Amino acid sequence: MAAFEIPAKAEAIDEKPSRRRTKPLRYHHCQCMRSHYISQPHPHLGIDEIVAAEAYAALRFPDELTAAGAAWGITASDAQYDVVLRDPGWRTLHDELCSEAFVRSVLRSFSADMKREGCLVDAESARIVPFLETREDKERPTLDPDAPPNDVFIRVDFQSKGAGGYRDFVHLDWARRIVGGILFFSDTEEEGLEGGELAFYRDRDFRNDRWCHDPELAALVPPKRNSGVIFLNHNGAFHGPRPITRLAGRRRWLYYSISSRADVWPHAARADEASSDR
Repeated sequence: MAAFEIPAKAEAIDEKPSRRRTKPLRYHHCQCMRSHYISQPHPHLGIDEIVAAEAYAALRFPDELTAAGAAWGITASDAQYDVVLRDPGWRTLHDELCSEAFVRSVLRSFSADMKREGCLVDAESARIVPFLETREDKERPTLDPDAPPNDVFIRVDFQSKGAGGYRDFVHLDWARRIVGGILFFSDTEEEGLEGGELAFYRDRDFRNDRWCHDPELAALVPPKRNSGVIFLNHNGAFHGPRPITRLAGRRRWLYYSISSRADVWPHAARADEASSDR
């Protein structure tokens, strides 16, 4: 993951997309995740509603199962993951996010952007393959350079954090991630939260090496219950959390990604590589 500490001079800018296309993401069980496509500052889907309001109200986030300081909260290789998915609501949402229909709908939303940015994955040819990315795998910048790029796998992590441990962290996810996503299950007002937005950045010294050399804050997405963002992880899609200055409750979210075992974003070489938590 390419990372950079943001300079103090950067200021927050409200998200003002230049192009929107509102549409549902359709997947099995005939349910719809309401979303709209936004092209700027980076291609992403703004998720207006993750699940129906009554389904959201019935979900209880597994705060008590999240180990303090765990880098990825609860991830699929953890024993607690199966405990969470015993809840029918979480199981239904998990299975929908991992379904062929949902994944194909997301990739098709970015099909033109993927081609323009040189992604090695074809949205129409991608297929889900069984693969469990362990915690050890997540530390590795590359998994299998010889894997077919169109063979993709899904990751859904449960994240829950209280106050402390937040900082500006401008980065890209590993180059095997086609898309990444933050699905919020907490709300700024309800949790007494100041800061903690997902921020998008531009690099004023872009070198196509997946490292943000001179970050400029371009857009902010505040935590809002039952909403989120799915973004294309191309070479210029720099993002990161904003620091939290006040938090009475918890910041809760699902981290979502569609990935290949091979790197899918060709990029220029860089002399030194950064570590990753994605």
